[in-house]
Amino acid sequence: MENSRALHDELSNIVGEVGVLPEAESASYAFDGCLPKVVVSPASVQEIQDVLQFAAKRDMSVIPAGAGTKLGIGNLPPKVDVVLATTRLNSIIEYEPADLTVTVEAGIRLTDLQKELAKHRQYLVLNPPYAERCTIGGIVATNASGSFRLRHGTARNQVLGLRVVHANGTVVKSGGKVVKNVAGYDLNKLYIGAFGTLGIITEVALKLSPIPTRQAAIASEFQDIQNAVNTGLSIVGSQTLPMFVNLFINSDPMRVETDGQGSNTTNTGKSTLVTGFGGDPETVVWQLVESQEIMEQNGAIGVTTIEGEMHQRLQETIQEFSADNGETDPQRVIAKVNLKRTDIAEFARHIADSSWGSDVQMMLLLGSGVLYLTISLIGETDFQYLTDVLMQLRQSAVEKRGNLIIETAPPELKQHIDVWGPVGDTLNLMKQVKAKFDANGLLNPRRFVASI
Repeated sequence: MENSRALHDELSNIVGEVGVLPEAESASYAFDGCLPKVVVSPASVQEIQDVLQFAAKRDMSVIPAGAGTKLGIGNLPPKVDVVLATTRLNSIIEYEPADLTVTVEAGIRLTDLQKELAKHRQYLVLNPPYAERCTIGGIVATNASGSFRLRHGTARNQVLGLRVVHANGTVVKSGGKVVKNVAGYDLNKLYIGAFGTLGIITEVALKLSPIPTRQAAIASEFQDIQNAVNTGLSIVGSQTLPMFVNLFINSDPMRVETDGQGSNTTNTGKSTLVTGFGGDPETVVWQLVESQEIMEQNGAIGVTTIEGEMHQRLQETIQEFSADNGETDPQRVIAKVNLKRTDIAEFARHIADSSWGSDVQMMLLLGSGVLYLTISLIGETDFQYLTDVLMQLRQSAVEKRGNLIIETAPPELKQHIDVWGPVGDTLNLMKQVKAKFDANGLLNPRRFVASI
């Protein structure tokens, strides 16, 4: 084992003293109860290559990171040696407002990028959790997106090109800087959502959208989950083109107060359908009227239009639903379930009607077939019982040709369950790709699906 002081000194020779975080600051990159031996933040591609070479010679693991908000996603690590954070690579490289494209370094924070783009009435249409801290590289590496995916797609749909450093130091460029870039294989898709197992993203080219002149939402309550889902899907399938259509169960999105555990105050049995729109004022007025008519025709209770400051608070609540505020010690279990749209109501109703359903809060992204569920951990937890519950839910999702991924959980739970679940016939191909890109298992080892 490397002496921590000697390790700090050796890496300081590569990235400079400012590029090695003090031990006290390294705690912000701890995850799953593991404190990294060292956290480095290179300021150039060359420094990243040198750090990778340094770690490879010493058989040390390298965990790529941005701000560290998503480090907890994955199975328990066999070891955490070097966390390589891209936060010093935080510049806008090229911005062409007329082309609606921007190229940035991976460590730039989403909130900082949005502020610059807003000067030209443009924005990146992604609203993943941890809005104030997350970086573009982290968003791309985890394919984080948010509720806006209904209309604009996920991070996979916003990325035009990437620059990536492989484990052996090779720098690879994929895609380009223009929207219509269709030549050759779309290698971007390999790196997006690979959680840093194939390479370290250093540069991202993105397509942008104009900021809507007006944004508003409409919300209503329903007594029956199936009816609420059917209503939401009717709006999704209508000509209104909503930005998002979300259903909240046991959670009131209009309340921002928390219970001290980082979760919205539970409202047992309540189903709230929220639909958001953005565009020119006249179009938004029409969208709101049409959606309200659909809701009322289906028995909605108390249809409300939301704008201004309340709309901003609502969007923040939706965006942070799947975030954990426990920092390095998760206070919730957060799972993401992917299903066909037609199966999502039955799945949610099964949870709500179970003996433990009142302890579970859910947010359904109806147009995308995604269900987030959160379970607050208060007091002593029977992790074996919780494992059994999650395994039953996963089996139910798999039977419907879906899956269940545990995004946030304490290490005590991860000792009992694989957070990713089965991956099917693609596993052998995934292992071959990993072996080709990272033959020695240097990057984020054994934390991805099937211990890749």
